[in-house]
Amino acid sequence: MPSNLLTADTTFPTLTQEQSTDEKFEKITSYLYMLLEQLRYSMGNLDKDNFNDAGLEEIANLITEPVYVQLKDDEENIAALTVTATGLGARLSDAEGNITQLTATTTSLTSRISNAEGSISTLQQTATSLTSRISDAEGNISSLTQTVNGMTLSVTNGSSSSTIRLLANGVQLSSQSISFSGMVSFTDLSTSGWTTINGDNITTGTIEAIDIYGCTIEGSTFKSVLKANGTVGGEIEFCYLNTNYVAGGIRLDDQGAGTEYERTYRMFIYTNYVGGVGFAMKLQSASGISMEADENVFLYAGTRMTIRGDSGIYLTGDVYVNGTLLQVSSS
Repeated sequence: MPSNLLTADTTFPTLTQEQSTDEKFEKITSYLYMLLEQLRYSMGNLDKDNFNDAGLEEIANLITEPVYVQLKDDEENIAALTVTATGLGARLSDAEGNITQLTATTTSLTSRISNAEGSISTLQQTATSLTSRISDAEGNISSLTQTVNGMTLSVTNGSSSSTIRLLANGVQLSSQSISFSGMVSFTDLSTSGWTTINGDNITTGTIEAIDIYGCTIEGSTFKSVLKANGTVGGEIEFCYLNTNYVAGGIRLDDQGAGTEYERTYRMFIYTNYVGGVGFAMKLQSASGISMEADENVFLYAGTRMTIRGDSGIYLTGDVYVNGTLLQVSSS
């Protein structure tokens, strides 16, 4: 230190002719010993006060190797700093196992915080992305990734997961279970219009579905379009045991025989045999039944046909039996 070196100047021994050679030698020896001790202390305790600004700058320019610094106190708190040509790292820790780390390079900045229970949060930033991640010792993980093209949010517990992807052209949602609270409205999707979901009520325009189960449809019009190429636009099917066994149905098609008894284009109501069971067809009315046709009416029975009227059977017009006109007496 400067004061110690100044003491070396002020304590320089004064020699006179009256002093003997031994006395002079003893004074010089004592001074040299004191000077040696002062030099040892000063060189071991150099600080910035020992250098001018130009000297300090010159010394700083000489530091080209990596720098490692670690500070520790009596409570086991530790701070460490690492500086290299390619990056910078800082680490703080305590006796409880809490650790904070920061790493910086030319392409990324990463921070990581953890505790003794195994919980970890990480934040990583680059020029093209930003990612945050939080996890615990039980395997629960949540993460958020953002790029210029979109954002991805995911949560998992090891056995199930949920993911939301927000893109410029749409939103992708994937989860084991999805719940909405409040009224939900959709407007102008692939076509113009809107759909509102409010509790157990859905208001919309057109619904296209493969299967609809367990519902009551009221006050609606069902339309099935038979295309010019014979494609059936829809059919009502009645099944037995499961949906693989069709016991009957109703459809509009062009599969008729094309004879005077069966036209090609028809409204076809049918039943089938399923598992050896032949399903009959019965029309029952609490009042009357009326059948009208602009052309022929054809009735056919594979075995026997029975027509019964408890109050009589009334036939109007000529009646032919096996092609012969049935003559009815006037009596």
